[in-house]
Amino acid sequence: MNIEQQIRKLARSIYYQNIYKSAKEIGSIQIFANNTNLSGLQTLLLFWLPIYESLYTDLHNKEWRYLDEKVIEDDCRCDAFLYWRSKIKEAELINHKKEEKKHKLKLKDKSNVTTFDIDFQ
Repeated sequence: MNIEQQIRKLARSIYYQNIYKSAKEIGSIQIFANNTNLSGLQTLLLFWLPIYESLYTDLHNKEWRYLDEKVIEDDCRCDAFLYWRSKIKEAELINHKKEEKKHKLKLKDKSNVTTFDIDFQ
C-alpha cells in the first residue's frame, strides 16, 4: 500500500471523519498540532477529508444509485465514481444555465406578456 492509499484510508476512517466534522462544527478543534507550514502529507489528508465527508453524506442520503460502502473503500472505484459524479453535475449545470438563458429570453420578449388597463373611475 503506497502513502496516498494510506492517507485516503485515514481520511475515510470514522476517527478522522469525526475529528474533521467536529473541527468544522466547533471551530476550536485542530486536526494537527501545527497551524502553519503543513507538510505534504497533512495537505493530502486535508484534501481527502472533505471528499470522503461528501461521499458519506451522499451515501447516507441515498443521493446516488451507484454509491455504496464498497465504492468508497476501493480507491479505483471511488475515483471512477467521483469522475462520473462530476460529469453528471457538470451536465446538470450546463442544462440549468441553458434553461436560465431561455427563461431570460422569454421575459425580454414583450409579445408574450398580457397587459391590463385598469380604470379606477
